[in-house]
Order: sequence, then C-alpha cells, then structure tokens
Amino acid sequence: MELHHILADRFPFLSIGILQSRLSWSIRLRWLAIIGFFLATLVTKYFFDLSLPFHLIWQALLLLTVVNLGYLFILKVFKEFTFFYEILFLTLHIIIDLIVLTVLIHLSGGIENPVYLFYIFHIVLSSIVLPRWYPYIIATFVIALFSSLVYSEYSAFIPHYCVFQTNAHENIALTSLILSIFAVTIYITTYICTNFMKIFRQSKREIDVLNRKLVKADQQKTQFFQYTSHELKSPIIAIKSSLDGVIANYGDKIEERPLNVLKRASARSTQMLDIIKELLDLSRNRTLKPQVYKEKIEINKILKAVIENEKSVASSRNIQIHAEIDAQEPSLIGQVSDFEKIFSNLIGNAVRYNKENGQVTIKSKVNNKIAVIEITDSGIGIPEKDLENIFAEFYRSENAKKIVNFGTGLGLSLVKQIIENYGGSIEVLSKLDEGTIFKIYLPLDGNEKCKLADFLKIPGSLCTVWPH
Repeated sequence: MELHHILADRFPFLSIGILQSRLSWSIRLRWLAIIGFFLATLVTKYFFDLSLPFHLIWQALLLLTVVNLGYLFILKVFKEFTFFYEILFLTLHIIIDLIVLTVLIHLSGGIENPVYLFYIFHIVLSSIVLPRWYPYIIATFVIALFSSLVYSEYSAFIPHYCVFQTNAHENIALTSLILSIFAVTIYITTYICTNFMKIFRQSKREIDVLNRKLVKADQQKTQFFQYTSHELKSPIIAIKSSLDGVIANYGDKIEERPLNVLKRASARSTQMLDIIKELLDLSRNRTLKPQVYKEKIEINKILKAVIENEKSVASSRNIQIHAEIDAQEPSLIGQVSDFEKIFSNLIGNAVRYNKENGQVTIKSKVNNKIAVIEITDSGIGIPEKDLENIFAEFYRSENAKKIVNFGTGLGLSLVKQIIENYGGSIEVLSKLDEGTIFKIYLPLDGNEKCKLADFLKIPGSLCTVWPH
C-alpha cells in the first residue's frame, strides 16, 4: 500500500488543507497566549508584591515570539508540504510548545502556579491529530517534563521562584500528591480523547466505504445511460424516419384519423430522441471537464444570441423579455455549446412556464472576477416542497406538468452539471404563483474558484429562501 493511502487510513479526518488551517489557528492562538502572559506579568509586577524573574519570563516570551514568527514564515513560504511533513511539523510544534511552557511554569512559580494545567490543551490537540499510541508518548513526555521540573526545584538543582511565600515545592507529600493527580489527569484525558477519535475515525472509514460505493454506483448509472442511449438512438431514428416517410409520401391518401395517429407517433419519437440526447449530454458532462477545451467563451455574446432566439416564442404569448447586460464582457475558456445549453434551458423555461403577458428579466454582471447571471420570471413558480429536488434527474414539479404535459426532467440537472464542471454554482429562489429566480455564479479565473463559496456566503449551492 502506498504511503499516502496508509496516512489517509490513519488520519481519515485530516488533509493537508485541514492541517495547515489548524497550524494557522495554533499560531494565532499562540499570539494570544504570548500577549496574555505578558500582560499578566505586567499586572503582577506593578500591582502585586511578587519577586519573580520578570526579565527571564519576558525573554522566554520573546523566544516564543521568534519561534511563532518562524512558524508563520514556514507556512507562508513553503506551501507545498506533503502530508507526512505537515504531521512532522505539527509534532515538533507541540514538543517545542511544551518545552517553552515548562520554562514559563518554572519562572512563574513552578508547582505553586496552576498554569501547568495548560499542558492539557496540547494533550487534546495531540490526541486529535496523532494516531494510535502516539498521543500517549506526548502524554508521557508532558508528565516527564513537569515531574523533572518539580523534582529539580525540590532538590534545589534549579532555583524555585516563590509566588505565595510558601515552601510547597519542598513538601514531598504535597508534591507527590499533585504529580500523581496530574499524571492520572493527563492519561485519563489522553484515553478519553483517543477513544473518541478512534470512534470518529472508524465512522469516517465506514462513511468513506459507503461513499466509494455511491461513486461506483453513480459511474455505473452513467455508463448505463451512455450504453442505453447509444443503443436506443439508432432504432428510434429509424422508426421516426419511417413514420415521417409514410406521412410525407402517403399522407394525402391516408384517412385523417390514422394520419393523426402517425403524426402523434412521430412527435413522440422526436420527444424520445430529445430524452436520449439529454441523457447523452448529461453522462458526457459527468466525465468531461471544461479544461480540455481551448476556446475563449464570451458569455454575454452567447446570452444575447439565446435571448434573440427566444423572443419569437415569448412574443406569441405577449411575454416581455428585458435584458440588462453589463458592458464588461466576461469570458472564460470552455465550449460554446455548454453555455448555449445553460441559457437555452433556463430562459426557455422562464418563457415556457410563464403567464400570459408576463415578464422575463435577464441580468449579467461581473463582481470580483465572478460572472453573475440572473434570470427572473413572473411565472407559475415552484412549490416549496419541490425546490430541493428540481436539479434531480427526471424530476418535474406537479404544477409544471400541468402547464407542459411532457418533459424530460433532465434540463436543470444538465445545467447544474455543466455549471459545476466550470467551478460555478447555481441557486434558485421561488414562490408559488409569483415567479422564479435562477442565479448563476461562474468564476472567470481558475484561481478564483476557491473564493466562490466566500463570495456566495451560503452553505450550499441550493438556496430556497425568497429575498425580502
């Protein structure tokens, strides 16, 4: 088994990104600790009569500041750490912190100072990120550090800096009791945290197994779509061609009733071919990525062409189409037909499921390297119970079926798939009998894809809250 598979199995909840975020969080937390400890010593020095070596404490804090700046420099400069080196760096991170914490405890009172409880924070952190028995090594290291400090002060090997004007560090019974309770607390904390993490990791492994099965099932479904669509396409084309040939050559010789049956059969075969075409498009877009294309796409240009094509249908129903296109032309690398499918589906639906004398408004703008296309209609709307399913394959809402009795239910699923292939997102806002808004967000720069979620400020790609 390869190294990264072994590490993934031992650290199922971690990734390089998560580790880096935790390291960054730890660095920020350390700044707070440095500032907090420094302010505490200032208050102690000037408001309490304690004879502590404040200059040594501040030198230790200065050293910790330098170390923290070093951590920050490493994270900023060396961004391509492997998973192994991230774990190694985090382990050293913990060990250095424990050593510095021990020095600070010694300089601020030793066993008399309850600051030694801060060791527990590092025990919890090591139990979360380190596998199996490694956290127990850290726990033993902590106990050894603190015990060595207490024994060294007890034996006068190093000086004891008194906080409360007592000789607690010389009381063998008291120090033994504190060390015993401390050791038990550290090991119990380690045991509890590691057992929780063991349960969580096992759950993650089970989730990963189920996820792999789902991915495999989805791939098999896609392969089934592709195979079935290809196999059905030729015979249906043959049937349609035969029906159209009969209608064209013998239509004037056939009675009206059987002729209408033939025409309905031809229309149904056309609808079946549309379903097959959309199935093929859907399965193809699951496997292809836009990066394979080198064509520059001018989004507004395609949008205007689709609007022009839909105007004749809209005019027949007295539906007004208003376009508010930004002067800035958003462009990206992709395939023209992808965006024709997106806009034809959404604008076509806005017209088809609208009311007589209704309106369709299309807006296009660029905001921080994100193209935002908004398509609003005054149509029948989508029932709230159907909103979460409208991007599912073959799904059509009940009120849509009443308006148009036949549809594939694949259009919106195809639209969502294409948009996500380009790193984008689509959301829908709707109220029954009031209208629907579809919003498309497309990153215009590949490097901006990671910022899309922050730009949207929503937890997912589907929003079902009507704006006030």
